[in-house]
Amino acid sequence: MAFLFDLKDLVDLMSIGTLLAYTLVAACVLVLRYQPEQPSLAYERANTLDESELTESVSNSDSQTGILPFGEDKFSIKGLFFPENSNPTHLSGFAVNICASSLGLLVFVFCVVAVQGGMETWSVVLLIFLAVLSAFITFIIWRQPESKTKLSFKVPLLPIIPVVSMFVNVYLMMQLDRGTWIRFALWMLIGFIIYFGYGIRHSTEGALRHAGTETTLNGYKQTSSLNGDPMAPEKEAFLTDPNELEPRNQWNEEEGES
Repeated sequence: MAFLFDLKDLVDLMSIGTLLAYTLVAACVLVLRYQPEQPSLAYERANTLDESELTESVSNSDSQTGILPFGEDKFSIKGLFFPENSNPTHLSGFAVNICASSLGLLVFVFCVVAVQGGMETWSVVLLIFLAVLSAFITFIIWRQPESKTKLSFKVPLLPIIPVVSMFVNVYLMMQLDRGTWIRFALWMLIGFIIYFGYGIRHSTEGALRHAGTETTLNGYKQTSSLNGDPMAPEKEAFLTDPNELEPRNQWNEEEGES
């Protein structure tokens, strides 16, 4: 890379990528902490249940806990500011998604106006309006129930820290010159072409999903085994390393059903 760009241009190009990554991480933290817990019973019991028992247990747990029904939540302005549930719901998670997307757009516009507008009267008025609107949306996010899932580390002072992080990162990105943005756009275009042209079909995640599915060919079914015992796709997906899947694959003869 140093042979293609000037050192300053290379540093700016690396800076914009790093700041963009930090911005996405802050946005993900802001969104994921307010999402309802996903059905994890299948993951917790994958090492003890076979495929048929696993499917039955997941269907029973969904019907008992009411995880899947989405139509039970009803939107209301009062429920947006004073939610009745102490745990996140699909509706509260969706509200946070909308608010976080709107907040990201407002932060972007705020930083562009702050850098390009200077201290002009129209710029100051618009910045105040955007700041008040961003604070209002942040307050809505703060009012939503937060996930109580136990993690090894949780970002404190939610949602203040992620919002401030997004603002600082985007503001620093707006300080970079136009040439850096053009080079960044070109490299992103090249990266998208490589990813969608090759990487998406040869990724580790795609190989894991493909290895976890049963493929029937000429009366044979591809399965994976662990310690000599057949492994269900759910077990294989969550209990094995993608790099260890290929040595464990074996072809077992399967009798066809008429």
